[in-house]
Amino acid sequence: MSEPLGTVRVLLGAAGLPANEAEMAGLAATYPEYRAAIDALYAVPAARYVDPALRFHAQARIAEWDR
Repeated sequence: MSEPLGTVRVLLGAAGLPANEAEMAGLAATYPEYRAAIDALYAVPAARYVDPALRFHAQARIAEWDR
């Protein structure tokens, strides 16, 4: 999908996030720059293989929840 407004509509719809036309237009106006910035994060060939900086460990932190 090459049109930013269409892409924003699809992404918001898939996420179940409501937005009016003005909000979607604002997001669509900045979408190409943000998309390019995110793509640049993965432009380095080895970036796909680097150990992730953020990890999620599903562990109970409260004693009552670990049962």
